[in-house]
Amino acid sequence: MRVLVRTIAVLLLHCVLLTRAGAQTTPAIRSASAPSGGIRGRIIDAGTRRPIGGVNVEMISADALTPAASALTGADGSFRIRGIPPGHYGARIRAIGYRPLEVTAIALMAAAADFDLRTVELTAAAVELPPIQVSAPEQAVQLAPDRNSYIVQDMPTTAGGTALDVLRNVPTVDVDIDNIVSLRGDPSVVVQINGRPSPLKSAQLGNFLAQLPADLVVKVEVVTNPSARESPEGVAGIINIVLKRKADPGATGAVSAGGSTRGHVDAGGNVGLQHGPLSFFGSYGFLRDNRPRSESLFRENLFLEPITFLDEQGNRSQIQTGHTLTGTLGYQPGEHDRFSLENLFTTRGETEVRSILYRDLDAAQALTGRSDRVTRETNRQLDLETTLGYEHSFAAEGHTLAAELRVVREQEDGPQAVVARDLALAGTQADTTALESATNLDHSAETSLEVGYVRPLAARLQLESGYKGTFQRYHTALHTEVFDTAQGRYLPDPTRINDFIYDQTIHAVYGLLDAQPGKFLLQGGARLERAESQFHLATLGARYDNGYTSLFPSGLVAYNVDEFHQVKLSYSTRIRRPDDTDVLDPTPHYSDPLNLSVGNPRLKPEYIYALELGLQRKAGRSTIQLTPFYRHTRDAVRSLRTIDTLGVTTRTFANVATSDAYGTDATIALNGGRLSGFASGSAFRQVSSAPDLGPGFSVKSFGWSVRTNLSFRISHTLDWQGLLSYQAPMAVEQGRNGSRTRFSFALRQKLEGQRLSITLRVIDPFDISTESSTTIDPQFTQVSSRRRSIRALQLNFNWMFGQPPKPGRGPNDLLGPDAG
Repeated sequence: MRVLVRTIAVLLLHCVLLTRAGAQTTPAIRSASAPSGGIRGRIIDAGTRRPIGGVNVEMISADALTPAASALTGADGSFRIRGIPPGHYGARIRAIGYRPLEVTAIALMAAAADFDLRTVELTAAAVELPPIQVSAPEQAVQLAPDRNSYIVQDMPTTAGGTALDVLRNVPTVDVDIDNIVSLRGDPSVVVQINGRPSPLKSAQLGNFLAQLPADLVVKVEVVTNPSARESPEGVAGIINIVLKRKADPGATGAVSAGGSTRGHVDAGGNVGLQHGPLSFFGSYGFLRDNRPRSESLFRENLFLEPITFLDEQGNRSQIQTGHTLTGTLGYQPGEHDRFSLENLFTTRGETEVRSILYRDLDAAQALTGRSDRVTRETNRQLDLETTLGYEHSFAAEGHTLAAELRVVREQEDGPQAVVARDLALAGTQADTTALESATNLDHSAETSLEVGYVRPLAARLQLESGYKGTFQRYHTALHTEVFDTAQGRYLPDPTRINDFIYDQTIHAVYGLLDAQPGKFLLQGGARLERAESQFHLATLGARYDNGYTSLFPSGLVAYNVDEFHQVKLSYSTRIRRPDDTDVLDPTPHYSDPLNLSVGNPRLKPEYIYALELGLQRKAGRSTIQLTPFYRHTRDAVRSLRTIDTLGVTTRTFANVATSDAYGTDATIALNGGRLSGFASGSAFRQVSSAPDLGPGFSVKSFGWSVRTNLSFRISHTLDWQGLLSYQAPMAVEQGRNGSRTRFSFALRQKLEGQRLSITLRVIDPFDISTESSTTIDPQFTQVSSRRRSIRALQLNFNWMFGQPPKPGRGPNDLLGPDAG
C-alpha cells in the first residue's frame, strides 16, 4: 500500500510540474510494429469537441533533436504520417491558441498497421508556452527486426568500467584478454562510435575502448546482417557504441567517481545546456587501471630428433591512465534545418613491464638451460575525431537530405627497452646476453564525406540513396637497436627496422527501396564500391598496389503475422579488406625471440555472403527472438604457425580457400517489473576447407555459448544485477581454444530522488578470468594459458544536478531515453 501511495504521489507531482510549464502529456497506450511504419489519429478541441485543422504533428526520434517526420491535420482534424523507421519516438502536437501536447512511449517495432493515437484533445491557451521535452520510459533490452539494443543505464555491473566492460555484457559479443572484440566468435567485426566506423584496427581499437568510460555509453546496438545503406566492412556485422551527446532544455549535468581494491580509479562529469536553437553537451572522463596478468607456454618441438621441450612462465604489469573529452554543439535555426559539430578526444599513457622465464628441457624433460627476458615499455596514444553535420527536412513528410564531413587522427608510439640474460641452472647467477632498444610508431588518418537522401515515392514506397567517399592513410614505423659489447654502443638491427605507408581510397554509392504492401515489408538495395590501395614498404623499396570494384546487394522480407509475431528473412554481401598493418607488414614482430609474427602483404580481401532468418514473439513483458543464420566466406584469412630448427615459431597469415558457418542465436528479453534483463545462447558449426595449406587447416568445429544478465529490484531504490557467461571449448585451425567463464555482480542504491546513486561491484569473485589454447601441428604441439587478475571490489558514486530526473530514467541517463 505504501508503495502504491508513493507511486501515485510521484505521478501527481509530475502532472503538477507539467501543468505549471503549460504543457500536456499523454502516454501512448500500445506499440505498433514496423521496420518502416506510420502513425495516425484525429485532433479535436477539448472544450467544443470540434476537429482542429492545421495542427502540426511532429514525430521526435529518441536519438535526434530534430523531428523524424511531420504532418498537418486536415479540416476533419485527422492526420497520417508514414515511412518512419523502427525505433522509439515521441509526438509533439502544436497549434496556435492551444497548449502544446506531448505523447510519450511510441515504439515502432515491426511492420503492421499504423500506430493509432485515436482521438487527441487539445486545450485552449491564451499565452505563448515554452518548449516541451519529449521523453519516454526506456527498455533495458530492445529487440528490433534490424538490430538489438542494450541500454547501459540498466547495467550496474559496468559502473566505473570501460566500453569493453559494456561489450562483455552484450549477447553474442565477446572481448578476449587482449581486448580483441568479436561477434558470433568472429573478430572481423566493425565497431562504430555513434554510427560511424572506427578506423582503428584490432589492438589499437581495443586500447581505445579500454580507456573509454562506461558512464559515457548510452547503449550498444548489434546489427548482424546490415543493409546496403551501411558500410559492408566486417564478416560478422556491426557493433555500434552510442555515446551521450544530447542536452535537456535548460542546464543539466552529473559528476561521478569511483575506485577499486586493485588500484582502479575513475572520475568524470558532464554538462548539458540548451537554450532556443542552440544546444551543447560536453563530458570529461579520467581513468586509471591496473590489471596484471600471467602467461604460460609449454611447447613440444617435434622438428628435430631427439625431441625437446620449452617451458615459459611470464608476468606482465600494465598500468594505464586515460583522459576522454567529448563535445557536441547543435544549432537549429528553423524547423527544417539543423547543424551539428561533434568532437571526441582521448589520450592514454601506459607503462608495461613484462618478464619471461625460459626453461629448456630435453626428451626426458630434464632441465638443460635457463634464461629470462625483461621488457619495459611506455606507450602513448592520442585520438581526435571531429564531425560536421547538416540536415534539411523538405516540406513533404519524410523527404530529407543529410551531409556529414568527418576527420579522424590517431597516433600511438613509445619507447621499449629489453634486457635478456642467461641464468645458471641453479641459484640466481646471471650474465647479460642482450640489450635492446626499440621505438614503435603508428599513425592513422581518415577523412570521409557522406551524403544521404530520402524521398517518399508513394504512400508505402520510399527511396533511399547516398554517396560516401573515404580516404585513409596508415603509417607504421619500427626502429630496433641492439647493444654491441665490442663497440660499446647500440647498433641498428636491419631485420627489425621498417617504415611503410598504406593508403586506401573508397568511393561508394548505394540505393534502397522500401515497400509496405499489407502486412509485408520489402526492402531491396545494392551498394557499389571502388577501392584503391597502395602499400609502400620503404625499407625494402617494395610497393603493392591493389584496385577492385565490388557490388554488395542486400534484401529483406518481413511479415507481421499479427501484433505480437514477426518473421523475416534477410541477405547481405560483405567484405573484409586486408588493411590491418599487423597482417600486412612482412617485418618480423615479436614479444620474445622464440615467438615471431610476420604479415603477408599479398593478402586478398574476403567476401562474405550472409543469409539470416528472424523469428520474434512478444508476450507481455517478454520478447523472444530466434535468429538462425548461414555465412559463406570466400578467401577467408586465417593465421598459421610454423617452427624452425632453432625452435622459433612464426605466425603468419593466408587466404583459406573457403569457410562456412551456420547456427542460431536465441535471446529472451524481460522488461519492466522487478525482474528484468536477458538470457541468450548461441550455437554454430564452422567448416574451413584449405587443402593446399596442409593438414590441420581444414577443420570442422562446433561452438556454443550462453550468457545471462539479470537485474532484480529489491526495493524502489535498491537493485541487484548479475552477469554470467560461458563459452565452450572449440576446435580451430591448427588446434583448439579452451573454455571461458565470466561472473560478476553489483548492487546499486539510489538516493535523493534518484539524483545520487552508489554502486558496489564485485568483479570476478572466483578469479576465473583465464584463457587457454592448444596448437597441434606435425612439427610441434603447444599449450598456452593466459590469466588476467581482475578480481576486485569497486565502489562508484554518481550525482546528477540541474533539472529533476524524468520518470523512467536511471541515474546514469541524463539525456532522455535514447541520448545517442
